[in-house]
Amino acid sequence: MTDNTLIQANHKVLVWARESLAINRNQASEKTGISAKRLLQLEEGEKQPTLDELKEFSKAYKRTIATLLLSEPPKEKPLPADRRTVNSEELGNFHEKTIMAVRKARALAQSYVELRQELGIEIPKLNVFASINEQPKAVAVKVREMLNLDEVSEIKNINNALEAYIEKVELLGVAVFQLSLTQDKLRGFSITDDIIPIIGIKRGGEQAHSKTFTLFHELGHILLNEGGLCDLSEKTNIQIEKWCNSFAAEVLIPTSEFLQMEKVIEQQRSGNKIWAKKDLVELANYFHVGPLAILRTLLENKLTTSAFYKEKHQAWNKPSFGRAKNPEGRNIAKETIKEKGKTYISLAFSAYDQNRIDLKDLSDFLGIKLSYIPKTRQLLHA
Repeated sequence: MTDNTLIQANHKVLVWARESLAINRNQASEKTGISAKRLLQLEEGEKQPTLDELKEFSKAYKRTIATLLLSEPPKEKPLPADRRTVNSEELGNFHEKTIMAVRKARALAQSYVELRQELGIEIPKLNVFASINEQPKAVAVKVREMLNLDEVSEIKNINNALEAYIEKVELLGVAVFQLSLTQDKLRGFSITDDIIPIIGIKRGGEQAHSKTFTLFHELGHILLNEGGLCDLSEKTNIQIEKWCNSFAAEVLIPTSEFLQMEKVIEQQRSGNKIWAKKDLVELANYFHVGPLAILRTLLENKLTTSAFYKEKHQAWNKPSFGRAKNPEGRNIAKETIKEKGKTYISLAFSAYDQNRIDLKDLSDFLGIKLSYIPKTRQLLHA
């Protein structure tokens, strides 16, 4: 049954809601089923929307009806700077899914802070900063010592190591989330203008060692107080991206330790700059990185050739390289913990166990149905 009841709405809010998702009127018309002519009338204030039309706008723009009925368009913080290696036409233009991922990260950060406040747990205040004029490797050495990352080096399982790295970074006062970034060639982003610094990592289609590198690349942005939406391309000419890549590499592969590795010393003595894949993989597993990261470090220290590096980079740096051949089906509990992180999930359950929030609140904080809560708790402590 249709509801043609006219609702008083500010046409400027309707325009804001559409533009905030970076879609034009033709796209909005396709998504809502509302004709382009009618949409124009609504956006120019010539006509008022029906309740059914507001429901369509709500679904298409990912906004509540209450938001669409605000008296004035709200002020939203802009997207982080575009740091991608793309042509000029693509710069600054993002798919609505990317915008939604950033919006979700901001909302999760707000919930993260609310949970800590509910529990009376102080929010860590980030007090580590860097300058683009500083040597990234020197900053990396300082951060490694501060976070005691040598502890993580002892972890063999790369997925467990990634979780440990995330928890270490969160100790600095940074919220870290793994989100769906399926568009715009993004691997991660960082936000420095919110209630707490935020790092977003691409959740799907990425190996754990790639996520680890992204984590520290984005931490570099946080330390520089310069957020960004990044593809982490080696081909970048953007100074800050080069700085963050160098910082992340040194955090994960400390040069002083790397050059003392027995395998590296043996190869250096032999004078052979062509490396066997098994040796690269062995070093990569030790440092929780991929073989290409090891090759890059070798190249920087003149322990391999540019030709060999380029050959392997071309062969291995492909979207399908190293992915699971038989990916598992959806596991809501696992996805929830991966997306929000164990720190956030633990805070939510602690608030519930201490009667600070009820079961409905817990469901809202976790973003899952009530039926998935027991499995999520079980998996959290597995």
